[in-house]
Amino acid sequence: MTNPSRLSASARFASGRVAATLTAAALSVVTPVWMSLAAQTVADAEAAYARVTKSWSSTTTLRADFDQTITNPILGRTVASRGLFMQQRPNRVSIRFTEPAGDRIVGDGKHLWVYLPSSSPGQVLKLPADADGAIVADLLGQLLDTPRRAFTITGGEQAPIDGRATRRVQLVPKSAGTVPFSKAVLWIDDREPRPVRVQVLDSQGVDRTITLTSWAPNASLPKDAFAFITPKGVKVSTKLPGSR
Repeated sequence: MTNPSRLSASARFASGRVAATLTAAALSVVTPVWMSLAAQTVADAEAAYARVTKSWSSTTTLRADFDQTITNPILGRTVASRGLFMQQRPNRVSIRFTEPAGDRIVGDGKHLWVYLPSSSPGQVLKLPADADGAIVADLLGQLLDTPRRAFTITGGEQAPIDGRATRRVQLVPKSAGTVPFSKAVLWIDDREPRPVRVQVLDSQGVDRTITLTSWAPNASLPKDAFAFITPKGVKVSTKLPGSR
């Protein structure tokens, strides 16, 4: 066997060139594959998002049960709730909470009624239909009606939720102020054109995560779904707490 120390300079140089050539060849194969996989994943995210927005565009009403958690890093606390969400597009929404029971948010097309006796007993807020709270109440509309060109779409990886196959899609607004969040994530069902979970983060880092445990598009809704009658003894306020 030849002693490596006795290899001529030209032999060592040739050996080095072979190793470099093999390394370059390997990189030329691996890098495009990695890039193509990443590009394919983003394409999957865009396709999943397009599938849901197309279905949403033909949805006139929606009935969905939900679980929600809101985590406020400034206050250092997380609040959980659940209930029934109903919507009649374009501008009527109803959120009936079962936990905490009795809380309600109603957008009747003219006003937004916010009645939360669990935290503000004896008071109901009556706000304009285009108030910030109305935008939050119509969260799905903000996510699915906004033109997709307004977002940078990433993700696309598979992410099961409670045994259901979903695809994770992340939306980041290209311009601040176009939507009431700094980032949103949708977990989109692989079989049905619907979101299974929605997460939005605002500019202060408040995390709102909603899991839609049922989904019934174009459902028949009660006639009084978007009617709010002020309970006896409850004061109606037209100003948000702390405003002048």
